[in-house]
Amino acid sequence: MTGTKRAAHEAADAASEDGWLATPDARAALPVRRKPYWHPLDIGRHLGYYKGARCGTWHARIFIGNGRYEETRLGKADDSRDADGIAILDYPQAVARSHAWWDGRTTHAPRAAGVGRRPSDSWQSRVRTDQLDEIARAWQRERPDLDLSLVGFFIRLRQVNYLHERRLAGLADSLGLNVGELHVVMALRRAGAPYAMRPTDLFTTLLVTSGAISKRIGRLEEMGIVTRVAGDDDLRSWHIILTRRGVALADAAMVRIADRLAAVRAATGLTIEEFAAADAYLRILLGNTR
Repeated sequence: MTGTKRAAHEAADAASEDGWLATPDARAALPVRRKPYWHPLDIGRHLGYYKGARCGTWHARIFIGNGRYEETRLGKADDSRDADGIAILDYPQAVARSHAWWDGRTTHAPRAAGVGRRPSDSWQSRVRTDQLDEIARAWQRERPDLDLSLVGFFIRLRQVNYLHERRLAGLADSLGLNVGELHVVMALRRAGAPYAMRPTDLFTTLLVTSGAISKRIGRLEEMGIVTRVAGDDDLRSWHIILTRRGVALADAAMVRIADRLAAVRAATGLTIEEFAAADAYLRILLGNTR
């Protein structure tokens, strides 16, 4: 393989690892190759997209130990024809069907393709054994004298945050930014018109140092995404303002974030009420954790 082709494949791998399989246009940019592009949806569980010369297909795999995976074909991708949810799947449908396959394989009672978990299912049936469970079990085995029942819970929270940050990193990279710069752009956009904040407000809001904010602002200014304007109340202070290009970029990013979150919710099969309950529990946890 030539250096150019190798670089193209490595770039495609990096993109797919951050979930850039969600649209036909994104998948069209991937080179044809003999193995699927795998995107992690959970520990040891991956959604795959095979880019063939004639068509693309969705696949799923699950880690079964000793470096081995069990794999299945889910259906064709909606690269050139509209999804029908049966033979031709779009990205959210492929995510949902992969979860249905994993659940069916775990419980030995496969569900209908594309059907998610329902609130009536017992919570025990939703729990999937993975590496995080093994960590918690190991501590329970080594220190049975201690109550370590929350170890797995907090490790899982960290993993959820890690996966979310990976999605943001992939989104930022597709916009020509890094995650820190994307956070600055989003902070300015949610401030409302005229989309302006002082540097001190930015580093206080984003919980970073003034030096880090200055570096991010400098690069965003070079790209024409923000501009500096002297404050009316104090000529010694500056306001950082989103340009018209910056506002458009922020709005486009939010649309893509909303699409990603919708895909995550569809993949889990959880209802809005269940997510609201989980959010309420996390609020209690955050309010009482030191």
